[in-house]
Amino acid sequence: MSLLEIMVSIAILLVMSVVVVGGMNSVFGLDNRKAARKLALAYERLNDEAVMRNRTYRIVYYLNQNSYVIEAGEPGALIAASPEAREEHERRMAAKLSAMSEEEHAHWLHKNKQPFESLGEGRMEVQLPNGMVFGGVYTPQYGELVEPDGADDEDEQQRVESYVMSNGFTEHTIIQLVSVADPDDGYTIEVQPLSGEVVLHGELIDWRDAFAHVPDEGPSLPQ
Repeated sequence: MSLLEIMVSIAILLVMSVVVVGGMNSVFGLDNRKAARKLALAYERLNDEAVMRNRTYRIVYYLNQNSYVIEAGEPGALIAASPEAREEHERRMAAKLSAMSEEEHAHWLHKNKQPFESLGEGRMEVQLPNGMVFGGVYTPQYGELVEPDGADDEDEQQRVESYVMSNGFTEHTIIQLVSVADPDDGYTIEVQPLSGEVVLHGELIDWRDAFAHVPDEGPSLPQ
């Protein structure tokens, strides 16, 4: 081959590589948008299903595994209103269970099954696409955005829970989905409390901005 033919061949290969890489990026971007929209639609559907079927739904996010599980449970599930309340409840339960014998422990577990364990129906697991990871999840139970800690231990799964209650109440939840190719690119899903309205942002939003409209102090009331 002449020098000119070699140069032309290299130019063609470079152009083809740019087209292929661009096409792959478009595919990954489409998958990411589809995954974000799928999660947003899941909350909308669960809000309707919870009221119609008188069921409580729990979405469990496994941050380091980049997956989430949707579980159906019985009505009447209780959730903590703050990190302090959740930690206090867990402390009391741990102290109560540690004081029991094995027989008492087994009897207590049988009598006090969690709503999601006792129902025994409806569990769906969803894996994020290869080009997307969790940036973090916020609910009032945790007080701030819980970000992946980078650990990859299946026995110590980092999980965050979000609830849709049977009475129509939806826990305030903010989920950040981040592109692997660009950590500054991604989607933010905000589930409004009470109404269950779902807002899908086409960019990463600081979770604190969700409270920007809330005044620092309540209104002054007449004496």
